[in-house]
Amino acid sequence: MRATPPDDVPFAGLRRHATALVVGLLIVLGIFMLVPDIAPRPSGLPPVELVHGRILEIMPTSEPGTPDVRIEVLEGIPGGPRTGEVVEGFIQGPSGLESRPEFVVGDEVIVNISTDPVAGFIAVNDRYRVPTLALLLGLFAAAVTLVGGWRGVRSLVALALTLAVVVKLVVPMILAGWEPAWVAIVAASGVTVTTFLLTEGARRQTVAAALGTAVSLTLVAVLAMLFDSLARFSPLRGSEAAGFLISIGGTELDLGGLILAAVIFGALGVLDDVTITQAATVQELYESDPRVRPWALVRRAMNVGRSHIAATVNTLVLAYVGASLPLIVLFAAGRQDPLLIVSGEVVAVEVVRALVGSIGIVAAVPVTTMVAVALIGRRLPFVGEGTGIRHAPGWD
Repeated sequence: MRATPPDDVPFAGLRRHATALVVGLLIVLGIFMLVPDIAPRPSGLPPVELVHGRILEIMPTSEPGTPDVRIEVLEGIPGGPRTGEVVEGFIQGPSGLESRPEFVVGDEVIVNISTDPVAGFIAVNDRYRVPTLALLLGLFAAAVTLVGGWRGVRSLVALALTLAVVVKLVVPMILAGWEPAWVAIVAASGVTVTTFLLTEGARRQTVAAALGTAVSLTLVAVLAMLFDSLARFSPLRGSEAAGFLISIGGTELDLGGLILAAVIFGALGVLDDVTITQAATVQELYESDPRVRPWALVRRAMNVGRSHIAATVNTLVLAYVGASLPLIVLFAAGRQDPLLIVSGEVVAVEVVRALVGSIGIVAAVPVTTMVAVALIGRRLPFVGEGTGIRHAPGWD
């Protein structure tokens, strides 16, 4: 058999990277272009439409109720102001008059337009920040590509795939009445397998990481359902967003399942990191010492995993604390009993989310380690044979 010339090796790697990128991009485009919109159509117009506009003039007001801004509509809406039309309205802010920004002429803004034909109302709601966010996104992509190389580029494609699945499949299916928890479990498992294949390729450690993630996600789902029932939360689960869903006619949504789905996706981001790192650790430890026995390999990998657990659990808890910090400070300022504050639904929901997700992370380390060690030396369909290292006695 003719050996592959050394000069062809870089080109073979380039072809593999290019193939993975093309496949990933085709999947993303296919989801956006071929998957139909299954979300139910609203029964009527939303109470408020958002449009993109530009401030042309800020007018002095002589009496209450008089418009104080003139706006050019940059992107019109059906049944409302058309593109290029100039309308008059009021300056408010994201939270009404209490948080009114200092707008100036020329600012691009988000405009709220009431659809009520009797009590129509036009108000400047907030700044239009898409260009700023696009710049930040470009810097993020450049940093990932510069440091991560081809694997970084593939991770960006995997990120686009995850967002496509959430936007085009998960959210519409939940709105259509599907059980949110099962939608989250199936979607999360599918996204995990696909992104692992895109970023890591078809390897034994990829299989081990995918299996470890699936088992850990199942544990997270079971614990979340159990403690949601034991805590006896109200249907809103302390969420203002859930209350808003009900107010706009989303009463058929399973709000408890929606919170559970949020727990699953929240844990998934950290679980992916833990499982793929642990599976790669097992493989690297084995390749560095092929004579190691299975249980010795488990022990060494767990030594690494324990350090990872400490960091990632803290990361997850801090993420939930960060999201709830203003609320925690507000409660602390009232100088109430901390146990009573924690027992309240708004805080207790976040505690359940953080601790359930953390338990899933802790379980992911030993589960993935055991699976990765069990797969060493086994032939798997569609998976590369690895390094060809001769196994020590005790592996077969």
